[in-house]
Amino acid sequence: MKNKRYFCTQNLAIVMKLSVIVPVYNVAAYLPDCLRSLQQQNVDDMEVILVDDGSTDNSGALCDEIAAADPRFHVIHQRNGGLSAARNAGLDNATGDFITFVDSDDRLGSNSLRGNLRLFEANPSPDLIEYPVRIYEGSPQEHLLSFDDATITSSSRASVFADWIQRRGYEHCYAWNKIYRASLWASRRFPQGQLFEDTAVMPDIIRQCKAIRYSSRGCYHYMSRQHSISRTWHYADCRQLFLNNWKLLREASSLPHVRSSLRNLRRSCLNRLVDMGRCKDCNYADYSRQLAKISSIERFICRWRVLTSSKL
Repeated sequence: MKNKRYFCTQNLAIVMKLSVIVPVYNVAAYLPDCLRSLQQQNVDDMEVILVDDGSTDNSGALCDEIAAADPRFHVIHQRNGGLSAARNAGLDNATGDFITFVDSDDRLGSNSLRGNLRLFEANPSPDLIEYPVRIYEGSPQEHLLSFDDATITSSSRASVFADWIQRRGYEHCYAWNKIYRASLWASRRFPQGQLFEDTAVMPDIIRQCKAIRYSSRGCYHYMSRQHSISRTWHYADCRQLFLNNWKLLREASSLPHVRSSLRNLRRSCLNRLVDMGRCKDCNYADYSRQLAKISSIERFICRWRVLTSSKL
């Protein structure tokens, strides 16, 4: 374990180090708010890895400025490779016992990280903590995703994964708003070249967990940005999101005790198919091949919903 030090939260001394990975690309207008929110976490034993992914605006310079002023911040400058490549570079350089992700146009509520880090001292100690997120903040779609305090633990990782399916965790497969034991990422990286990459990697992360803590502490503020990549819809990206959900459905079908929960997961897959059909750049030949995976009545419903909905 590299560079281990102590930090104190009130009267509790904890031996741990947190790595915060922040991919940065052309967000000069929003980056200062994000960086200030990280400084307000009051976690001394924290490294913030800012990965400047080939920014062409002032973002890289802003990263260098805060790194010069605050020794907890470190900067990696690299050629543009996309969100997954930036996160992976952060993972390759992280030295913490715990890892979290923050997108550079979002921000954290004060002490969100400090408050949740203390939960890793619980018995049984969790492998992953998920905490509240205010989704699409600043838009008409803004809403709060919150959790009742609960720890799900089992000697069987399959049981913890099954509970995640039952709780419909696949509907909030965000890499951020979670703190992970670094060991969960030892052999896993984000797939490059994909949008919605979180939905590809998160089920694999959950499968490794023997204990997950759902926390009511803190808040991740997922800001609504007009030009955010997650607000831009293209057929290839929606197709990948459907395939990730379809793969999860097929895998979950073999798990005991989740049969009653598969209806919600299947409905999520159908919703993704509808999104594919609504894309302005829909590949209709491929779309027909994907629709062939579902029943005839489901195909009828999906096509009807596409016809009666606006384009994305």
